[in-house]
This record gives sequence, structure tokens and C-alpha cells, in this order.
Amino acid sequence: MTPPAPRLLAALLLPCLAAQQPPAAAPPPAAELAAFTTWLQDYTAGAFRLVKDGHTDDAALAELDARMGRVAAGNTLAAAKLLFQAASIAPRPAGTTSTTDLVDYYRELQPWRVQALAGKHLRTMTGDGIVPWLLQMLSAPGIRAAKQNQDQANAAAVLRVLAGHPSIEAELELLRACRSLPSELRVQAVNAMAQDTSLDLVPTLLELLRDSEPNVRIAAANAIGTSLAPHTDESLGKQPAGTALALRDTAIDKLGELLVRDQVWQVRSAAAFSLAVMRCKPVIPVLIRGLEAELNRKQDPWAMDIRLHKLLEGLTGQSVVRGSATPWKQFWSREGDAFTVRPRTAPGQVPARADKYEKFFDLAIESDRVLFVLDFSGSMAEPMTLKQGSGTGAVPTATTTTKAELVVSELKKLILSLPDGALVNLVVFGDEVRIWRQEGNRPALVRLDDETRDDLLGNFLDNLRPSGSTNLYGALETALGFGDRGLYDKYYAAGFDTLYVISDGAPTAGKIVDKDEIRRRVREANNLRKIAIHCITFGDRNDTDFLRPMAEENGGRHIHVE
Repeated sequence: MTPPAPRLLAALLLPCLAAQQPPAAAPPPAAELAAFTTWLQDYTAGAFRLVKDGHTDDAALAELDARMGRVAAGNTLAAAKLLFQAASIAPRPAGTTSTTDLVDYYRELQPWRVQALAGKHLRTMTGDGIVPWLLQMLSAPGIRAAKQNQDQANAAAVLRVLAGHPSIEAELELLRACRSLPSELRVQAVNAMAQDTSLDLVPTLLELLRDSEPNVRIAAANAIGTSLAPHTDESLGKQPAGTALALRDTAIDKLGELLVRDQVWQVRSAAAFSLAVMRCKPVIPVLIRGLEAELNRKQDPWAMDIRLHKLLEGLTGQSVVRGSATPWKQFWSREGDAFTVRPRTAPGQVPARADKYEKFFDLAIESDRVLFVLDFSGSMAEPMTLKQGSGTGAVPTATTTTKAELVVSELKKLILSLPDGALVNLVVFGDEVRIWRQEGNRPALVRLDDETRDDLLGNFLDNLRPSGSTNLYGALETALGFGDRGLYDKYYAAGFDTLYVISDGAPTAGKIVDKDEIRRRVREANNLRKIAIHCITFGDRNDTDFLRPMAEENGGRHIHVE
């Protein structure tokens, strides 16, 4: 078992060194608390909006930020309890609501922004009783229930608040939570702990790479790269020594083991990104071994070999034909000893043209650009029994789930495995087509960070409900932007370079249902874009076989989950 980090152990053994609490602030006026209580009632009822004319209302957001700041300034338990309601509640519209209605409702209400603002202000509050009150919610009996409940929502909000909280109690509780809470909450605890990039936390994170829950391994891998990068990034001239060097080498070994041996492809993806963000020479041969292992796998793991190939190109500046690890092995055998990391160019300076590795690090490792097109038609509610080795990760034989539950579960692992800064969005279709985040009528380029990832995992995906028929053409038209920019940004540069289409059946609704015509239009629209289109299908192959050639025609892969 990993011992507490040195600074936390010191805090336990030497409480007399703890900083004295500042003098108590004046409590907020009763009128301020009453006004905030009224706002909370409006917000919970869905009467508060943060969108104006289709865009975020910055003035309303600033006003809400200031209002929460005034409530937090008093540093009292009563004020903290009010702010916690805003940090933990996800309002829902009254009555039965379809996925289409929910997407529109949350786009206007933007609960993720409200939760993030409330958490930010709660993080500053250290008054009497506040931290103990927060911590006791991590022991509520309902957090271990099989069905989602408010105790679980409260615990998740507490973990978000503890991320970056200045108290020693918060840090110790996060260390405990990483090991003792149910798996979904342990993931959030690891993510919260990763906000502190101290090397002291790396041994605990390395231990969590052995956790039985894939999402915990993913979160730990992400946090290791984030924690070590400030000490290992050779493009910034970092040359670790002593403890930092030992931790770097141990982390590279452990992440390399995951990259080659882990049965869940999203865990391998997280390990690859974590290695890449360290930006140091020793990770390159490890990534080459990972690529070779991927190419030897019988079941195609959602194009993981392409992901590794791109990482290697970005880290080395080499342009290599895909499909084999041999050129990379030959390159490293020939150039590895002399290879050096080019220093990053200072802002405003032009990089030296004579550098042998001219393109080194010009490709942003952190910016995967992935757009998902998800079928949530009524048939996705059908049950299915997964075979072992189905392409979804380590799934036991005869695991029964629904198609929709499987898609949500796999997407959650994937979103967790992508690094901060990745560009992501989702287009969901049944009868109608809806976009998670949009600019005008097209998918926005949403950068993953704590706020957007929490909204995507905790709000959007969990509220999807299968219904209606299959308007696949409408979804592809929205994604690729037939006759419009679609995947392009405002400068007509490619915003997304990878598209995943996930469906279980033939198109049955929309302007076009003919499979060959859909293929033709996609091929034509993507002729210049060169977006890699991967297709994942379920169910009857007679309904979905047209997606296999569509993937092949557009530089992608096809997987049929059985």
C-alpha cells in the first residue's frame, strides 16, 4: 500500500505547522441569502437561462459569478449549503421528456456552467464546519446503491469541490476516496486529485494502474502524464534527476505495460497519451512497441494503431507509411542514439529551418479531434448478449446489456481516455438530429476540460433515451456539412479529423434512406476533407453491411460488435 505523500504525512504528524485560520469574515446579509435562495428556486424550476440569441449570455454569467462570490464571502456553513445546491443539482423539465427535448433544455440552462461556478466559490470556503460537512457526504449510504440517486450526485459534487481545495483534510480525503469509493466515484476522485500536479501523488497513481476498474486505470494514467510533464518535458529543457527521474522511468515502464497488455483499448489509449505528453525521448521506443502490439491484435480496437501512428509522427517529425511498425523500428535503430528533443520556439519567434527534426512537436499531442454520430433510435433499447472479444474491451462471456447502455459505457471510457484539450462533439439521431454543443447549425469544437467532460459524462450521455426511427442521413449531413462547412472551422480548416458512426440498423427516416446514395454523398462530401470515418455496428449485418464499405471508402475501419 502506498504511504501518504510526504507533505500530507508531515501534516498528520505535525499539526502545529498547519496554517492558522484567518479571522472570520462577516456573514453575508440575510437579504443576499434570501435573494440567492429565490434564484435557486427559479434555476431548479428551469426558469433561469444562460443562453441569449443562441449564444452564451456572458453578462448573465458574470452576474451569477458575482452573486455566488458575495454568498461565499461570508464563509459560513449556511452559505456553503446554498452554494452546494447549485453545485450538485441538475434540473430536469417536468413531465416525460425525449432526448431531443433534454438536449435543447440543457443547452439553454447550461447546468455544467452553474455547477462549475458554484464549485469554484465553494473551494474558497474554509469556515467552521464547512469541510467536515462536505466530507460526511462521501460516507452517505446511498452512494453504493445500484440505481443513481442524490447521494451519488452529492458525492460527485463534493469531489469536484475538493479538487484544488487548500485544506489538508481535502487532500487526505481524496487519497482515501481513490481506493474506497464505488468505481464511478473513484474515477472522479482520481480526476480531482490530478488537479494537484505534485510528484508526491505519482506513487499513488501508479498503484491505481493495477485497479480492476478500467475507468480508474484510465483516470490514473491521465493524471500520471499531467503530473510528470512539468518535470519531464525535454522540449522545455527539463532534465529530471533524483526522485523525479526515478518516478519518470517507473511511470514509463508501468504505462508501457498497460499499452501492450491491457485488454481495454481505451486504457491503452490513455496510456499512449500519457506517455506522449511527457515529451521526452524515452517514451518513443515504448510507443513503437505499443504500435507493434496493436498491429498484431486480431480484433481491430477502434483504430488504436492509427492513434499511435499519429502520436509517433508528432513526437518525431517523421512521415511514415501506416500499417507496419517496421519503419518505426528501423528509424529508432538508426536515429535513436542521436535523437534529441528540439526546444520549443518562444512566442513570436520563427523556428530554425535547419533543424533536422523540423516538425518536432508542431503537432499538438493533446488535440485529438473526434466527432461521434450516435444512433439512439428505438431499436437501440433492444437487449444484446456480448461475446467475449467483441471489440468493446474486456467483456465477460454472455454479458447481457442493451445496445444503448453499451454505447454509453464505451463512450464514457473513451472520453475519459482523451487528454485535456482534445476537440470532441456528439451528433445524436433518432427521428430528429441533435448536437451536444453547436455553433449555429453545426457542431462546435468543444475542448475537453473538467467542466466539459463532467457535462458530457454526467449530464448529456446519462440522459440519452432511445426513441424513433433511424435518420442516419440527417446525422451525417449535419456532421459532414453537405454544402456547408460542417467539420470545418470558420477559416475552412478541418476542425475534426476523425468521425465515428455508431448504429445498429439501416436508415429508415430522413431525406434519403437509400444506402448506396448515402454512401455516394458521403464519399463526395469527404473527397477533399479526407476525414477518417470509422463505423461501429450492432445487430443484423444485412442492415449494417453498407457501413463497412463506407468506412473503407473514407480511410476508416469497420467493427461489428457481436
